Amino acid sequence: MRRRMEIFRLVLAKWLPVVAVSVIMFLSQGCERGSDAPRREQGPNGNGGKEEVKPPTSSGGERPGPSDKDFDFSAELADGVVRYDGRGVTLRFDRAGVLVKIHADGARELIDLDGQTKVRFVAGKMRQDSLFDGSRLTVDGCDIGLKSVRMKKQTAEAVWYHAVDGDERSHILVLP
Repeated sequence: MRRRMEIFRLVLAKWLPVVAVSVIMFLSQGCERGSDAPRREQGPNGNGGKEEVKPPTSSGGERPGPSDKDFDFSAELADGVVRYDGRGVTLRFDRAGVLVKIHADGARELIDLDGQTKVRFVAGKMRQDSLFDGSRLTVDGCDIGLKSVRMKKQTAEAVWYHAVDGDERSHILVLP
């Protein structure tokens, strides 16, 4: 009997960690999923596979697309600091060494004196639907092809812009 107990302890000591790890891995597989409901996969055009047919506005322009609907802008609206955030570049006027320059042609520049980063933005002409025509954005001398620019908020101190480039990346601009 003593011999059997000895063998049982050896087997248990050898296999218990393997069984414990296997059980933990098996149970953790279900933790990665947030819901049992199937997720809707994005289609090739990035809007859930739906055909995007947008009727024109009364002025003949396009209505906002999916990129305008998906981005939650509430945190940006709560922050009134003059800034640019996009494509891995963040310039904030409340940080030392960042200057704002307003040109006679209406262009706004944010310049980082330490890192030599420069962002230049021209809003263009605003339409009735808060979208802009003729907007230009330059980051470190490189033109960013903008798909859309929308004014989100305007106060006496600043204007909040949400720009979307051709790669569907967002650019946040809060400018005087």
